[in-house]
Amino acid sequence: MRLPSPRTRRLVLGLLLVTNPFWGPALEVTGTDYFYESAEITVEENHLAVPDGSARYDMHHGIDGFDCWWGTADTRYCTLEALTLNESVEVDHPTIVSSTSGYLATEEQYLAYSDGRVYAYDSTWEDGQFVLSTERVSAATALDDVAQSLSNYPNPAAERAIRTGRIQTDEPLWADEGKGRVFELDGEYYVVYQSGSRGTASNPKAEAVLSFFGVVYGAVVLLERD
Repeated sequence: MRLPSPRTRRLVLGLLLVTNPFWGPALEVTGTDYFYESAEITVEENHLAVPDGSARYDMHHGIDGFDCWWGTADTRYCTLEALTLNESVEVDHPTIVSSTSGYLATEEQYLAYSDGRVYAYDSTWEDGQFVLSTERVSAATALDDVAQSLSNYPNPAAERAIRTGRIQTDEPLWADEGKGRVFELDGEYYVVYQSGSRGTASNPKAEAVLSFFGVVYGAVVLLERD
């Protein structure tokens, strides 16, 4: 097989360099790759359970919809919320002096520690104080409430993660990239969670500089005489 002549190779190289602004962005010289995996989440004797032990370890950012799940339980907030598991707690708020409903917003819909029990939040206003409490609820009902339907979810990557077990993406699947999310597929429930990332932060300026110098060098190569 006859190899291309040096002149032909130089022309090809020069054309590639000169046209790099058109095809270069697809290479993503800078940027981060995100890895997502999936694990089944079930209900056993009214407790949430993730049978895959290694998956539980990787879910250290928690699961969307459940406060204090796994790695997020060792926070001051989760420790204080534990006071409400067996009794109500009366709190004098330093700035709120009245409330018509006693409602207090929570970060997630349910409270669920790593033992799998699930609680619903409740708060009332009584005698000038907030009264905070939690109530044990059906784990199956809570799981169904939190789960998103893949048929209504706009990003098909979540379903690919469930069907294949692991995927790689160029962008986070959701804004709160650390937390896992629960999805329902064919009557089963799965958590899709970020298991790792690789690369550097995207740097459009650096990519533009590299592209510019590539064009300049490509032009020099094309204009070079034999």
